[in-house]
Amino acid sequence: MSDITVARRYAQALNEQAAQAGILEQVDADIELISTALDDSRELRAFFGSPIISRKKKGDVVRALFEERIQKVTMTFMGLLVDKRREGIFPTVVASYRELRDAQLGKTTVSVRTAYELSEEDRTALMTELTSLTGKQVRLDAKLDPSIMGGIVIRVGDTVYDGSITNQLATLRERLQGGSHA
Repeated sequence: MSDITVARRYAQALNEQAAQAGILEQVDADIELISTALDDSRELRAFFGSPIISRKKKGDVVRALFEERIQKVTMTFMGLLVDKRREGIFPTVVASYRELRDAQLGKTTVSVRTAYELSEEDRTALMTELTSLTGKQVRLDAKLDPSIMGGIVIRVGDTVYDGSITNQLATLRERLQGGSHA
């Protein structure tokens, strides 16, 4: 069974437990807290990814870091991941959990790459257009990417809208090369 399939099952189980307890929003916040801690610490990621560190030691670290800061449901879930030796797929579980919650809340994350920093006015206009396009509340994940030279690349799910100068130059090059061979 692939890690993605396993992660989806764990995410679904966490979601169901949180819903039964009536603490979905708190568990959402817990997942973000743990995810941020792992994103911000290379050492912590290496610790949890290490096959030579015992489950007991990993469990002790999870309790020390998070027990006072997260819901009991989330703490039990983290303990289960460690006990089942699945802590290495936590980032995939987080992504699956976010997808599940976004679907429940009518939200979507849209990735945007630009060669320049978007102004607040640009962000607002872009979010308005993307909300209209997707029919969902949009969470914008904007990143700078100087390699696109200018323009914008937008990813909505599996669909990519590439309005970058790099893409336009490549398209022009193909047209010119195609025309010279004819």
